[in-house]
Amino acid sequence: MTRKESENVTDKEKEIIKPFWTRKRKRMVSNTILHIILSLTAIIFVFPFIWMLFTALKTPAELLAGTDSFFPTNPQWNNFKDAIEKIPFFLYLKNSLVIVALVMTGTLFSATLTAYAFAKLNWKGRDKWFLVMLGTMMIPMQVILIPSFIMYVQIGWLGTILPMVVPAFFGGGAAFYIFMLRQFFKNIPKDLSESAIIDGASHFKIFWHIMLPLSKPALITVALFVFMATWNDYFGPLIFLTDPDQWTLALGLRSFQTQYGGRYDLMMAASILIMMPTLIIFFAAQKQFIEGISFTGIKG
Repeated sequence: MTRKESENVTDKEKEIIKPFWTRKRKRMVSNTILHIILSLTAIIFVFPFIWMLFTALKTPAELLAGTDSFFPTNPQWNNFKDAIEKIPFFLYLKNSLVIVALVMTGTLFSATLTAYAFAKLNWKGRDKWFLVMLGTMMIPMQVILIPSFIMYVQIGWLGTILPMVVPAFFGGGAAFYIFMLRQFFKNIPKDLSESAIIDGASHFKIFWHIMLPLSKPALITVALFVFMATWNDYFGPLIFLTDPDQWTLALGLRSFQTQYGGRYDLMMAASILIMMPTLIIFFAAQKQFIEGISFTGIKG
């Protein structure tokens, strides 16, 4: 190869490499800008929690003095212990965990079966009933509150956890979760279920041995949504629970605010303690949560 041919090849290589490095440089700049924007957004969302934490660690004198210091000068970790001792915290915690566990179990039981029927079974009026089910999402809870309250009083359920737990086993309030799981089930290839049917498997076996194992991200996502909704529910326990020994942490926090509303340090400490389980569960299951959200929106 002559020197001139070598120079020509080099020029051609430069023409090919130059756009590549230009695209790479633009991508790096755009990614850097995106990360900066996301970091600033994350700081904005995390700031209230940081403020709560620092307020919980301050002394009453610091709060009353209105000091300009954002950070506590002498962190008072005993505020968390005092907040627990001011109310029967562990009794309320046990009540909340019992209700959450039962509601999660009932919702996953009813929502998965219903979603499978809407996604994989062919039956008359399936699509019409699916639209009816979605329509129930538009009905405010306040509309059915009084009839539900009268019904629970007449059957003797008032003052128990049954009005909050039993409906979950029959799809009560699970229209959104049914929709999510149906979207996920529809993304599972039909070949798997058809092959199982050829081998003699029933629909229940297909549901139990194929659909549920493949739907772990969606199930975790639904469980997380149900946990947050039930854990933070204040309205339901307020209406149906009459005995203070049955109160949940949401009601306990309200009672704590009534008694110690002037102690912002203890209020913030109690709020953080009640909020921590939700944060821990979310960070532990965030990977499956993101996968579940991603896959449930692919196909209509």
